[in-house]
Amino acid sequence: MATPEEAIALALSLLRAGHLDAASSLLAQILDDTPNHPDALHYSGLLKARQGDAEGAVGLVRRAVEGDPANLPAWNNLGNLFMRLDRLDEAAEAYRTCLALQPDHPQALSNLGLLMRVSGDIEGAEALYRRALQARPDFPEALNNLGAIGLAYGDLPAAELLLARAVELEPRFPGARLNLGKALAGQGRLAEAATHYWEAIALGSREGVAHKLLIYALVETGRRDEALETARRWHRDAPDDAVARHHLAALSGEDVPARATDAYVEATFDAFAETFDAALDKLDYRAPQLVAGAVAALHPTPEARLLTLDAGCGTGLCAPLLRPYAARLDGMDLSAGMLAHAARRGLYDRLDKAEIEAGMAARPRAYDLIACADTLCYFGDLSGVLAAAVGALRPGGALVFTVEALDGDTGAFRLHPGHGRYAHAPAYVAASAAAAGLEVAGMSREILRREGAQAVQGLVVACRKPETT
Repeated sequence: MATPEEAIALALSLLRAGHLDAASSLLAQILDDTPNHPDALHYSGLLKARQGDAEGAVGLVRRAVEGDPANLPAWNNLGNLFMRLDRLDEAAEAYRTCLALQPDHPQALSNLGLLMRVSGDIEGAEALYRRALQARPDFPEALNNLGAIGLAYGDLPAAELLLARAVELEPRFPGARLNLGKALAGQGRLAEAATHYWEAIALGSREGVAHKLLIYALVETGRRDEALETARRWHRDAPDDAVARHHLAALSGEDVPARATDAYVEATFDAFAETFDAALDKLDYRAPQLVAGAVAALHPTPEARLLTLDAGCGTGLCAPLLRPYAARLDGMDLSAGMLAHAARRGLYDRLDKAEIEAGMAARPRAYDLIACADTLCYFGDLSGVLAAAVGALRPGGALVFTVEALDGDTGAFRLHPGHGRYAHAPAYVAASAAAAGLEVAGMSREILRREGAQAVQGLVVACRKPETT
């Protein structure tokens, strides 16, 4: 007959192998004999978590640490369960209890670092990841987490080294594969990046961003047929995924929407919120400065007197440029992740999670100035959003926006097969503005950003609502 220790070891091996029913039966037998066995409670909690019952798991693992207060793995996993439930203060307490018992516990250091990163303390997270690697230099999770910090800061060569080492140590680590692909793509090495995106997907990455980035890399390296097949497979596996549906439409040319759906925009920008600013910095992103220049042409002397809306504000890159003109500065965006970063700037008087067309329509004659930088590229048909902007402007108010320029095409707008944004013909933009009741005060052609070796050409448009409307 097996000893309790042997039974626990067998239950753990069954749990790790995914034989949940067998593990559950064995753990139940152990707890029948020894109801407060700390390891049996701990692993029963992990089993419940695998079955989707995180709340039930917390109760079991909490009992485990009450019975064995020095159980380091249980304290660490209790923190992980609280993280899953978004109970961050309790997660931090569990990790810190583990570290009080063993200050160089690598998993607890790395997990507490992840918590701090989620909370916006990037420097604190980085310090903890480095401590975890001092304790265990071959720790793939800490290497991946520190590499992700490099991505957030835009230090792509350093991130690549860390992430390549994580993949070397654990080739079947989908998160590290995905992040390594991002580091390579950011340096223009799209073919190499595609290999790692493929691997992340094959290893079961549940992040749609892996498919999205793979499609872009394939299109930009001339492998459009592979990109289309990737989009079809993605949509087949996730038929309700708005991002999959959008990219399939962009690549196939079938059922192309007049604008990106709210679900697509929200999912896309929530996924990129943390690394958004650093990524755009690497792309020589100029849209906020170009919008500010157009505002300055309309209002040469900033007097902080305009009621201003930053429509599609994202992380708030326009805020420091618009604030000198604004008596009040409101921001509006669909992405909660982006808005969280915008709030940290401390420059907005009000931030709202809203789709901009509906949001502007709900605020009649509320603004003297509406700025819309790099947002209308998610609209094909501009008529609705421009009409909403006109309604939200006071008489004589101004709308300044950017779109990506469509060249060599007789259509009004086109959905790009790789990145999934819309480009617009200048004549269509001018006609749409006029139809909405706007007077075009200026339209200039500018480089909005660079993607790889290519300059993304755009239009910067300044319009006024007539004084008498």
